[in-house]
Amino acid sequence: MSETESTLGPLPNGVRHPYTALLEALPRTANRTLVEALELPAIATAWRHASTGEARELAALDRSLLENPAYAAEAAKSLQLGHESLKHLLPLRDSRPLQRHADAVENGEAPGGHLAILGLMMALFSIPPRQALLDYARARLPQAGAAPDVISGILDQAA
Repeated sequence: MSETESTLGPLPNGVRHPYTALLEALPRTANRTLVEALELPAIATAWRHASTGEARELAALDRSLLENPAYAAEAAKSLQLGHESLKHLLPLRDSRPLQRHADAVENGEAPGGHLAILGLMMALFSIPPRQALLDYARARLPQAGAAPDVISGILDQAA
């Protein structure tokens, strides 16, 4: 369990925190390139868009990820995880970034993939990007040894 996961324990009603639930639901992959070159940068970009209220840009990123041929094999699972996570976040609809992205998903303007939803969660719950990306890499990869270096590079580029 990561440092962030331990601080985001169950909610008062006993339900798992949506962030923890999403990480636990992620399938493992041996494809480091997919995670390090596509997924981690996408999550960082989604977080930046959600943090700055760039709803159209977040929806466009969400669409572009699921239209990317390199991501085709992951698209169905991404949508399933994203929609499940979004459903658990809906009680927080008073959050403007969440409301706008949920509306975009409902209106078909954004597909609601898990990478965009995770970036949105990071912004909603003020989860530090470095820790969240490391949590994601550890949840997704059997061995996330080089992930901290990759994550530092991603965050340096995003700044």
